[in-house]
This record gives sequence, C-alpha cells and structure tokens, in this order.
Amino acid sequence: MLRITRGVACPMFSFVEKNKTAVQVVLGLVSLGLVVGVGLTGYSAMEDGDSYLAKVGQTLITPRELAQAIGNQPIANEMKPMVLEQLVKKQLLLEQAGLLHLKVSDNQVRDAIAAIPDFQENGKFSTQRYQDLLAAQQMTPLAFQQRVRDDLSSRHLLSGFANGIQSAAMTEHMAKLLGEKREVAMVQILPVSFLSQVTISDAEVKKYYDTHSEEFKSPEMARLEYIVFSQQELAKSVVVTPADVQKYFEVNKAQLTGEERKASHILITLAKDAKPEVKKAAQAKADAILKELKANPARFAELAKKESQDPGSAMNGGDLGFFPHGAMVKPFDDAAFKLKKGEISAVVASDFGLHIIRLDDIRSKTLAEVQPEVERKLKLEKVQQSFQNQAEKFNELVYQQADSLKPAAEAFKLLVQQSAWVTRAAATDEVLNNEKLREAVFSDDVLKKKHNSEAIEVTPGTLVSVRVLEAKPAQLQKLEAVSAGILAKLKQEKALKLALAEGTKKLAELKKGGADTLTWSAAQETLRMGQSAVPEAQLKEIFSVSADKLPAYVGSEVKGQGFALFKVLKSTAAPVLDDELRRRMSENIGQMYGQVEVASYLQALKSQIKVDYKLKPSSLE
Repeated sequence: MLRITRGVACPMFSFVEKNKTAVQVVLGLVSLGLVVGVGLTGYSAMEDGDSYLAKVGQTLITPRELAQAIGNQPIANEMKPMVLEQLVKKQLLLEQAGLLHLKVSDNQVRDAIAAIPDFQENGKFSTQRYQDLLAAQQMTPLAFQQRVRDDLSSRHLLSGFANGIQSAAMTEHMAKLLGEKREVAMVQILPVSFLSQVTISDAEVKKYYDTHSEEFKSPEMARLEYIVFSQQELAKSVVVTPADVQKYFEVNKAQLTGEERKASHILITLAKDAKPEVKKAAQAKADAILKELKANPARFAELAKKESQDPGSAMNGGDLGFFPHGAMVKPFDDAAFKLKKGEISAVVASDFGLHIIRLDDIRSKTLAEVQPEVERKLKLEKVQQSFQNQAEKFNELVYQQADSLKPAAEAFKLLVQQSAWVTRAAATDEVLNNEKLREAVFSDDVLKKKHNSEAIEVTPGTLVSVRVLEAKPAQLQKLEAVSAGILAKLKQEKALKLALAEGTKKLAELKKGGADTLTWSAAQETLRMGQSAVPEAQLKEIFSVSADKLPAYVGSEVKGQGFALFKVLKSTAAPVLDDELRRRMSENIGQMYGQVEVASYLQALKSQIKVDYKLKPSSLE
C-alpha cells in the first residue's frame, strides 16, 4: 500500500476505559485525528515578556500559550493548573527528545498529515481541504507541521510505554475482581430527619459571625466604561479587489490550483532487507513487464490485474485514482509528477517495492474555483496587518489621553459601553471576564487615579481598554443581613452530627446481631467498578465483606449528606472469560500499567530537566 493509514483501536471494557487516559490526551499533545490549534496571529506586543507561568529547561510557558491550549475558551480557575501541568509535561518530552537527538523526518511529518481524516476527501488527502482548514484556524502550514513534528517526537519517546505484558494469573485475578457482582439494599439516615431536634442560640450565631468574618465580606467592586477594538469589526471595512486576487493567483498558481494526477501502477513487492537473489528476481520480473508494456501499452490494465502485487489496486487494473503532490511515497510521487499524460515510467523503487507507473490524467482548479479562498486569505492578511498597525496607535491613544476613553472612541469610531459591577474574580460582561483585564481594573492607576487601562488583548484579535466609573470597597455585611444563613448552616451541621451518630449506632447493633427493623430499599446489583449509584468509598466496603457470611452489614458517612447503611445480600462470581475477552482484558490492563510507567518517567524527567513555576499552579485559581 502506498498511503499510510491510521490504526483502529479495539473496543475497551467500560470499567477499564473509565480508568485510563490516552497518553496524547494526558500530555496535551496534538492528536493526529483532529485538526487542533488556535490562531497564531493577534496583537501580542503588549504581553509582558517576563510574564510566564512555568519554565521548562530554557522554554517559557506563557499565559498566552495556556489560553491557546484551551482554544481561548472560558475555563474554570481550578482547571487552569491542570492545563499548565499538561503543557509542562509536553515540554519535558520535547526537551528530552532534543537531548536524545530524536529526529522526525519530513517524510514522516508529511505521511502523518496525509493520514489525518479531517484533511481527506473520499479517503484521500486533499491539499485544498488542508489549506482551507488551516486558514480557518489562522495557522500556517509550517506552524502546523511543527506541531505534528513535536507530537511525533514525543510519541517516539513514549512508544516503549504503550503496553505492559501481563501474566495470565494477573488477568484472571483482575477479571474475577472486576466481574464480581453483589446484591445490596440501602438505608440512608439523613440530617433533615433531625432538624426538629436542633436548637441554635443567638450567641452561637454571633460567635460564628465573629470567627468567620471573611465569609461575610462583600467583594471589592467596580463599574466600568469600556471600548472594544477588534479585528472582527475591522474586517467589515477591508476590501479585496479583483486585481488583488488576480495578482495573488498568478504568483501562487501552482499551489492554488491544487494539481492532482491520476495514475495506475504495477507493483512487485520487495522488502528493503531482501537477499540479493530475491532483489535480482524482482528486478528481472519488473523489467520483463516493462518490456511487454513498451511493446503494447494497451495491455497495462491486463498486466496489472495479472502481475501487480498491490491488492488495493490490482483488481482495478492498477488504478490509484487522483492524488495531490506529496500524497504518495517520495520516489513514486517524484516519478508520477514528471510524466506526461499517457506516458509509462521506468521501474521506480520505493520502500514498498518496484513500481511501473502510467499517468492517466491531470486536473487542476481554475481562478474562478479558487477565487473565494483567495479573497478570504487576502482579506485575512490585510485585516491582520491593519489590526497590528492600528493596535499600536489605539494603545498609544488610550495611554496618552488617560483621562477619557472618548478620544480613542472617536478616532476609531468605537462605542463607549458601560458594564455591570465587576469584581476581582468575575465579570458578567463576557468581553470583560479576562483575568489580566480584571487585574488592571483594580490596579492603583485605574481604580484610584481613574486613568484608562492599557489596551488589553482579552482574546486573539480583540483589545479592550476600561475606565472606572464608580467603585465599592470590600466591606463586612451586617449580622442582621446574614444571620438567617448562619442559623441554617449551624442547624444543618448539628443535624448532620446527629445523623452520623445514629447511623454509627445502628450499624454497630446490626453487626452484633441485633434485630433488623430498618426499611431497606429494593435490592440492586452493583459492580466493583463501572456505573453505580453507590459512592466509591462505600463500594470498597461492600466488596470487602466475605461472600461466605451473608447477609452482612456495612456503612459509613456520605460526606455532608448523612450516613448510608448497606445490607449485602448476595454475591455472584465473575463469568468465565473467553479467549477474546481475556486478550482484550490483558491488553487494557497493560495499557493502564503503561500509564503508570509514563507518569513515573515524567517525574524522573522533572528531576533531570529544571522546571521553574514562576507563577505556581495555585496562583492561577
């Protein structure tokens, strides 16, 4: 076969699938099955060069890179340290690959890109689709190729961790544990049942208020006016003329027309390490076929069906269909794009063997067909250039005319808008809900001196400058305003203690053989792993009791919710594995252990390659 295709993973057991994560996801690597990435354009001149989140070796991971890693989408603060750690792990692998001089060839990058389904049409790589999708992401081919190159080098480094070999005994043991079912009934002892028994004094409410005053402080707030200068709005005024399109087409004609060639071939397979006598015999056979074709070119399809050892094309007379430059292995590709229509090549050697190629047809796109794409590309370039030029002027104006946003608004024909109340933690106006912008709002220069903020890039291609209209300092709410909430909280805490005490008492009585007078829920089967309504901690208790002494009672606190009692009624052993399930079980266990090995390896790399968290993960929250 000439094209490299992606492998298809076998289905996973659901309980194993829930407990493993693909290496490329854990490390935040480029997935070759998806077009990922975000725009590399936008105004970055104002980004503080010293502002970085982490440094791996000599490589900085900046807030911009963290934003790009999540597609510039909103993300919960508690998730940001996790994303940062993924970027650190990815860079550790790239640093180590560099130290080990692991190289990824251009051919490997090309083959990997050609195999990405998103770049294919009818199962074949499409240059046009490739270019369109990258343009939509505002990404250059070189930038995407570098991402793929980084991904491949990281995968090479981790290839030895993909699977671990598991013993048959381990597989059987795990199958028995994971496949066992237990039938249980449940009783919940909830705090709400004890609320009527609880009393809270005014003194207790006052004491809680005094000792937890930080809980009752309303946050510092500011209401703003702001202007937004965006690449998107600028695009509405940018015009691309027919002359611009014609000029660009003439300069980039070969790339734009996306020339594709239709070829047929006859393949004599030959391994690279074949013995000399085998190579000689294969060459002789190819030469003989070529001789026949020179005598009678019309026999090409007939000889392909009879002699070609490419099962994918032989039955069709060697027909490979249309393909773009670079989609085939290089020797084949070079030869095919040198032929004239109807011409037959000499014998061409590649990693797959010996080929005889006939060029059947050539096709390419016209100016009319590529005009919309060219217009989009030229408009994007003009907008980006104009935006970067004007962004500097925009920033200078809001800085120089620091007492008002009106000069900048008038100069750039922007609307001065007003916000709802903004805190250090959040803003209801989406365009203002940016961490760097909120920091600027509460800086002394903006909050106290009432100056315009600098122009802050809240998303790629969007700049915002704000000015404080009014502000409210953080202040302690009065006891009267919060006493009802404190009262409810304290009652719930006392009721929870009573529920836990009652649950603990009932469980002890049942374990000692006391009378079972509880009203249990209907019995349900549950697995040790997988979908279950029973919390994990309680599952461990349920499966820890001996199957020989049933019924048995277990129970514990369900955090913040009360006490759960379980009656284990029945145990059903795991079914016997057939050969296919046993193989899949072994593979999946191996993959899980492989992930543990990857984690250990990354930890070891951290001890070899210096990682400096300038802004600790906790500071991102």
